[in-house]
Amino acid sequence: MGEFLSTFVFILPGVMAYFWLQVFGLNPSVKHTAPEFSGIAALLWLPVSFSTLIVLNTWGAFVNINFLHVNQVWTLEALNKASSDIKYLVLFLFASFIVSFFICWIWCLYVHEFLRNRINHVRKTRKLAPISSSSSVWEEFFIKINENDQENSSMKKIAVFIVYKIDKPEEFIAGSMTKASRPLETDKGLVLEDTEEWTNSIKDDFDYNVTRVYIDTKTGMVIKELDYKNPKNKTIPIIS
Repeated sequence: MGEFLSTFVFILPGVMAYFWLQVFGLNPSVKHTAPEFSGIAALLWLPVSFSTLIVLNTWGAFVNINFLHVNQVWTLEALNKASSDIKYLVLFLFASFIVSFFICWIWCLYVHEFLRNRINHVRKTRKLAPISSSSSVWEEFFIKINENDQENSSMKKIAVFIVYKIDKPEEFIAGSMTKASRPLETDKGLVLEDTEEWTNSIKDDFDYNVTRVYIDTKTGMVIKELDYKNPKNKTIPIIS
């Protein structure tokens, strides 16, 4: 049981940090295997656990209430021993949850962008294209909110798409996107609303400029984003 609790303490903070990084939007470009995930969790464990120990040691130095007091821990051996105490274990996991949140928050807002800028500086000197802030083309196209979209107070991305197979452009469906798959989902999908109204509008009433096009080279699907705010009346040819 002691070995299980020690393993729990040495793994869970890194897993928490990995979880926060994903939900904050720093998704890896591919799914990690179990050994890769274990290695990443081990690397993330160090800053989270070190910061958590500082918090708990500070707590132990100033809080002298019996049922809330914890001994100060500065070595791995002492941490291993302290993890057998349920009170210390609960406080450690609770503090790790909060500390990992703030560490990943700071990383996503400042450190990640700083490192990406430095990396792109080196890539440009080597005549290579810079790395995007998004981890995948799917995220860049369907999930990322552009500056123009931020006018919406709800921060909801509003977009109207035409979807069709590359060899059958006349058989399309159009609609306003409300949901999109996460980048790491194996099967990608979109939820479109008001498809009948938008499809009939494009066929019979209005023309729209295309702002961007997403092409899935694997499935042959083409998705065009329309400038829905500036419709143009359909031009009817004059027959003489």
